Amino acid sequence: MTDGPVDFRNALVALMPQMRAFARLLARDRARADDLVQDAVLRAMTQEAQWKPGSDLRAWVFRILRNGFLGQLRRGGTEQRVLLRFDAAASSAPAQLDTAELRELDRALDDLPATQREALVLVAALGLSIDEAAVISGVRAGTVKARISRARATLAQRFQGTD
Repeated sequence: MTDGPVDFRNALVALMPQMRAFARLLARDRARADDLVQDAVLRAMTQEAQWKPGSDLRAWVFRILRNGFLGQLRRGGTEQRVLLRFDAAASSAPAQLDTAELRELDRALDDLPATQREALVLVAALGLSIDEAAVISGVRAGTVKARISRARATLAQRFQGTD
């Protein structure tokens, strides 16, 4: 059956835009996010035999990507310290109001705890179900719901009356 690996790879390629979006929201740095996606694709391809056909490939690959990100955080190192010192606010001021609003939303997302940001992004931005997000995050569905609720409440409070 030669279609199996080809189908797997085609499905993996189709997921790459969503993987990039998720990685960028986790890593908060475009280059680092692209590295995470590349690493996740490589790991998925080398571990293809561990994936169960018929199961949710997106959840499986997102879990690989998330675990790679968490592994980077645990390892720390010089690159991490340099990235943490990088001041995004030192870049040039936004030229348009929409850009300024997007940057404010980006800062607000940065201020959320990582677990809340991850849950919100998986469900609200990437359109995964609560159950899929729970599988990716390795927690119960109720925990994902609570994280999303707290994240939304925090964002609503921050942007209340900023019309």
